[in-house]
Amino acid sequence: MPDGLRRYQTGKHLEAFILLLLLEQPDHGGHLLTRLSAVLPEEWTVDSGRIYRLLRELESTGCLQSAWVTEDTGAPTRQYRLTANGKHRLEDWAHEMEIRQQSLASFLSTYHQIIKRI
Repeated sequence: MPDGLRRYQTGKHLEAFILLLLLEQPDHGGHLLTRLSAVLPEEWTVDSGRIYRLLRELESTGCLQSAWVTEDTGAPTRQYRLTANGKHRLEDWAHEMEIRQQSLASFLSTYHQIIKRI
């Protein structure tokens, strides 16, 4: 939208970003939310409840493993890390996004060509 006020949900790609960030380093849900906010476009909104649901779902499908971590201060946190299955799922996401990127580039190129002619 031209006014710049439109917000977008991360939708199905939130899973891919969570897997990507956990490939870089194990983490807990609250910190993942902060990291996601730093890497996603500002127009995207992230539902913290959705992050925790996805983490549990990814763990139940064997893509993640978790353990409780207790620091010297503060409450224990559930730390998630990527498994081999999670790495394969991330590779599938990367492949799908490469195809989607090509499709979007084709659409935009055709769109701009048509707009110039009319």
